[in-house]
Amino acid sequence: MSELITTLTVLFGVTSLALAAAKKFNQPVIPTYILAGIIAGLFIEESQILELAQLGIAFLVFVFGLKFDPERLKSVAKESQAATTMQVAVVGVSSYVTAVFLGFTSLDAIYFSIAASLSSSLIGLDLIEREVQLDLIHGRLAESIHLIQDIIALVMATILINQVLTPASILTSLAYASAIVIFALVARKWIYPFVIKQAEGSTEIVMLTGLTLLISYALVAENLGVSIIVGSFAAGLTAAKFPYNSEMIDTLGPVKDFFSIIFFTALGALLNFPTIEVFMTSFVLVVFTNVIKPGVTVVPLLQQGYDSRTSYLTGFSIDQVSEFALIIAIQGYTLGRISNTMFESIILATTASMIISAYTSRNKDLLYEKFSALQVLDSTDRKIEEKRSIEDGIKDHIIVVGYDIQGKNIAENLNEIDQSFVVIENDPERILELQKREENYIYGDVMHDEVWQKARADKAQLIVSTVPLIQISRKILDLETEAEKMLRSENIEEAAELMDQGAYYVSVEDILSSEVITEHVIGVIKDPSYRDELRRKNLLEVRRYIEEEEG
Repeated sequence: MSELITTLTVLFGVTSLALAAAKKFNQPVIPTYILAGIIAGLFIEESQILELAQLGIAFLVFVFGLKFDPERLKSVAKESQAATTMQVAVVGVSSYVTAVFLGFTSLDAIYFSIAASLSSSLIGLDLIEREVQLDLIHGRLAESIHLIQDIIALVMATILINQVLTPASILTSLAYASAIVIFALVARKWIYPFVIKQAEGSTEIVMLTGLTLLISYALVAENLGVSIIVGSFAAGLTAAKFPYNSEMIDTLGPVKDFFSIIFFTALGALLNFPTIEVFMTSFVLVVFTNVIKPGVTVVPLLQQGYDSRTSYLTGFSIDQVSEFALIIAIQGYTLGRISNTMFESIILATTASMIISAYTSRNKDLLYEKFSALQVLDSTDRKIEEKRSIEDGIKDHIIVVGYDIQGKNIAENLNEIDQSFVVIENDPERILELQKREENYIYGDVMHDEVWQKARADKAQLIVSTVPLIQISRKILDLETEAEKMLRSENIEEAAELMDQGAYYVSVEDILSSEVITEHVIGVIKDPSYRDELRRKNLLEVRRYIEEEEG
């Protein structure tokens, strides 16, 4: 017990100092955690680190199971399945052959192939969390691809945990894993909602219920000889019923942060000074992970008609080694199944790929511009052509970005005053609703120039964005059009920045209701004097909020 306390003390002490330095120099947290782990690893035994890493992954897989909602992703299921199948097949086979060519055994090559072809939902989706929340196309595609890959990882973990890889042992493990998941689905429907209702809103009971599920399923999985991550995923699946899963996710937020720190610092602590062979092997694995895998993912998305930006950003989101692949490697190492060289190579490549991914995510728009300028892969923009309906010669219209509650409210009021408008939306279900209403619409990514050309932005009189994403607001401000721009922002500082850059009006979340914004839109259209007065009031309002925050 004292060893565990000492280990955690060292990890969190070093991490605290590293985070303070990272905050000062504006660096991402994930590389900071890993760097802290490298330093802490000098003072911690490997056995302790391996246990902590598995513990951290188990909890994070549980949280992944809590968010498991394939229904939400069915609109992109076909495309993401095609992209994932091609990517896993091409990268899996080519990386396996490469590992054998480098002199590794077939079993080592299998672990190398798993690490090369599967991506981290923990890292990939966390780095694009805002895009996922806003339901942007590339966020939805990335989430779906990660989901499919994680299911593949669960199957591989179930197979490779067997002491002896025989058909009988593999089938037995798969049967046990399937039974655990089936029980989780039954409990999700009949048992868990009843238990949560008894909690009567108590956050303590909700949290304890979640932790009890995790421990219980993990113990059952371990006793049945199934990978602990299968039990962790099944535990999350049990609680993944809306709205109860939302309560669990909110309640366990601080605990998730705790285990995230444990996972990343443990990963860094597992690193050893590499030999030439380990360094070269991990370098090849990083090339597969950070270059080949994203590239192979982009191709089928482009072929299926997605624009280049959506395809590239989806590819950038999977440029890391999966945490599932890492725990599979740890299991193989503890079973004595893979060589020390392969294990250290996977650890080093996992660390490097996650650090690289943190920086590629931060600079994804710049990377997209660089790659698209090379014109290596052409975009057909077929999705935009297939899902758009705009009356010929439309002009002096309003462009509404986003058909959420606020966008619908604006559209309904524009219809009442017989004002023509075009909606730009990236959710296929909302596009179907626009089709039924026979509105003008375009399905696509607002960051893509082709979308604005189809929307005839150069002929519009007003552009209204309901999406509080700074990148989208900046894109709208950069458009070559005489149309005024009414934008939305997450905070008052961003609003001030957008006003300085030429926005006509910026609404801030939690300050104005959608009804008030709609009134402003109608007022701007009907009354030229309203337009000038609204901008003046908006500037004063932004300045007042900034002064209040600073004061």
